[in-house]
Amino acid sequence: MATNGLPGAQGLDIVQVMNSSATKSGVAPRRRTPRADSATKRTRILDCAERLFAEHGYHGTSVRDIAQLADVQFALVGYHFGSKEDLLDRVLERRSAVLNADRRAFLVRAQAESGGSPVPLATLLEGFIGSIMRRAAGSDAGWRHYTRLIAAIGSAEEWSDLTHRHFNEVAREYLAEIRRSYPAAPDEALFQAFFFSTGAMLAVCARPGRIETLSDGRFRSNDVSLLYKRLCLFLEGGFDRVLTRP
Repeated sequence: MATNGLPGAQGLDIVQVMNSSATKSGVAPRRRTPRADSATKRTRILDCAERLFAEHGYHGTSVRDIAQLADVQFALVGYHFGSKEDLLDRVLERRSAVLNADRRAFLVRAQAESGGSPVPLATLLEGFIGSIMRRAAGSDAGWRHYTRLIAAIGSAEEWSDLTHRHFNEVAREYLAEIRRSYPAAPDEALFQAFFFSTGAMLAVCARPGRIETLSDGRFRSNDVSLLYKRLCLFLEGGFDRVLTRP
């Protein structure tokens, strides 16, 4: 008997028997056609989980909260994504794949245009930071939620494995290119400078309102394009100072 749109054990047995009989008779087995709205529901669940994780944190969000906001049955979240931690992993993966592809493509183009010479640090910062800040500055609320989420994830030791899995591979490719411009810099200084840079990038993307409170409302952090330009200048100077100072 089927419940909640999901086949029960009895229904699965019938399908298996039919497929077994069809195979023996030389006829291709029937395949169950996925429901047309499954992809839509999965996307809605991911969108809602992303928003709630960003607004309330992972531990402040329950699967029931996600199901309610997505307007789906509670069991459907687990059916599609497994545990809540698995769901967080999928939320991160969905957009990290876009960011990583964008950053890698930018790096490949920059290396080709440099003709074998080291890619300038300013260009590398533009590629690595610009890929996410352009999206955070856009009209897609999902990307704004995502940048707030990874700002929290990236600063929590609890999620270091997720950060490593989704972001470190491409980050190391940028680090290797930066190393070409600073061959004498200590390894520790190189990794620290990059760590400082990603922290500043995530803080700006999250836009916690600190500029507003510091300036008593005179200046705002909603012009991400302006923040991006000044952040790149700031980080370029910081990188160069850390890597060249004895």
